[in-house]
Amino acid sequence: MTVSVRSITLMAIFIALNMILSRICSVHIPFEGVESIRIGFGTLPLVLSGILLGARLGFLAGLIGDVLGFMLAPSGIFLPTFTIAAGLHGLLAGLIAGSGKTKDCSRWRMYLAIAVSQILVAIILVPCLLQWHFGIPFWVTLPARLVTQGILIPIYCMLIYALVDRVKFCYREQSVGSSQ
Repeated sequence: MTVSVRSITLMAIFIALNMILSRICSVHIPFEGVESIRIGFGTLPLVLSGILLGARLGFLAGLIGDVLGFMLAPSGIFLPTFTIAAGLHGLLAGLIAGSGKTKDCSRWRMYLAIAVSQILVAIILVPCLLQWHFGIPFWVTLPARLVTQGILIPIYCMLIYALVDRVKFCYREQSVGSSQ
């Protein structure tokens, strides 16, 4: 698999945005001393990286973003299972959306990619990991997660669709400009 400089640059931007939006620009809600719910737009760049760059680079962006974010602003102990969960946002979105083929991805397929990745990771996997690692019952955090994702999923859909639509427009401009 060859990776272009453009893809690496976009991935670095998505990683930086993930770190900023997750660690600094989000609300952290603790439960018994453990951060159990994080409300913010930190996973938006990971899902976007999966849709634009493909499943592999989306997964890698999630892994790198979580590890670097923890190194720069640690909160609690480092658990690799949560790093894998962060990578799954990009992986699932990339697999469902069509692995980086944005020109072939319909609006509904993109919405499905966003919804499935958020539901499987944020609503199901992360609470299971919280229960496994910290003993926080799954059902305790579920209502807040359902409400949070019920608000965030439509917002993610609107923002990501607008951003992907803009990226498609930029690609069209470049291909028209390079042919002249």
